[in-house]
Amino acid sequence: MTTTMTRPAAEAGARRARRRSVRPPIDIFETERSYFLVADMPGVSAEGLEVTAERNTLVIHGRVEPPATRPDYREFELSDYRGTFTLGEDLDASGVAATLRDGVLRVEIPKSPQAQ
Repeated sequence: MTTTMTRPAAEAGARRARRRSVRPPIDIFETERSYFLVADMPGVSAEGLEVTAERNTLVIHGRVEPPATRPDYREFELSDYRGTFTLGEDLDASGVAATLRDGVLRVEIPKSPQAQ
């Protein structure tokens, strides 16, 4: 399943204050027309994903729902994911598109026509 979405920044800020977040592992690729950001965000559902691009800032936030029952043994703690990026003037923040599939977020940030 592939999903594309964005949510208001104010709503995202209220939820971020409640839980600890870590920066997900991220790869960035450049093509002739766009930059692509690929982030590993296991445990994040389409409903828990927020991608906002305003002016020169891109924010990704993924909320992980804790399991219904507490495990008897745990080697790691589930955390939400959060990453903030500054977008250069040569990028088109209004054209940002995000897809989430199998715990991998892919964000396309198109270059402005002048930069292509």
